Amino acid sequence: MVSINKSALTKMGNTEWTNNWTAGGLEHYCEIRNDQTGEVWLCQQPISHKEFQSLQLPNEFSRVGIGRSAHDAAYFRRSPDATEDSPVEIMKVGDRFFSKVARPGALEQKYMKQGYRNFILLPVYKYHKVMFKAGRTIEILTMEDGKDYVPNATELNVILGNQPVKKRILPEDWSIRKITLEEGLILEIPCPARVCFFKSGYGFHGPVEIF
Repeated sequence: MVSINKSALTKMGNTEWTNNWTAGGLEHYCEIRNDQTGEVWLCQQPISHKEFQSLQLPNEFSRVGIGRSAHDAAYFRRSPDATEDSPVEIMKVGDRFFSKVARPGALEQKYMKQGYRNFILLPVYKYHKVMFKAGRTIEILTMEDGKDYVPNATELNVILGNQPVKKRILPEDWSIRKITLEEGLILEIPCPARVCFFKSGYGFHGPVEIF
């Protein structure tokens, strides 16, 4: 795991459940999907774009995407279909282990009907805790509900079917601000989470209470 105080990790989850952790820092991680069930499996160890593309996926699986983590550490309390906190379900693809961490819901249609094509919104069923180190400056997205959403990834591709573009176009009732953390921040993402992916390659999830 990255250099994070062990007591801080203990506050997040069970450090013995190693497959529940994404603790490689701000590196690239990838996800694949079971096309029959819609469940998403995450490789909890950093991976390169080249290795991701060369993976020989099991039947009925496809690539979701690869991106750089925005969290210094993250922890999944359970797989989405589990009834209590427990080690996540895992499978091996090549020499990599993937953890079953999420089940996406249907895309929200409101902004798509308004003509917005540079982002998608959807519910994601996951039991997710995230950490940002003290001293970091992070973006906070506020949506039309007046609630805050924290970054989950940058440099995303594949998820929206094309390469990232630079510009982010926000609806009039959305805003983005930056905050600098004086202390480390640990947040529980609600289940289901509301997740936003921009074609610029940025992702956010929440809602959460920052302070």
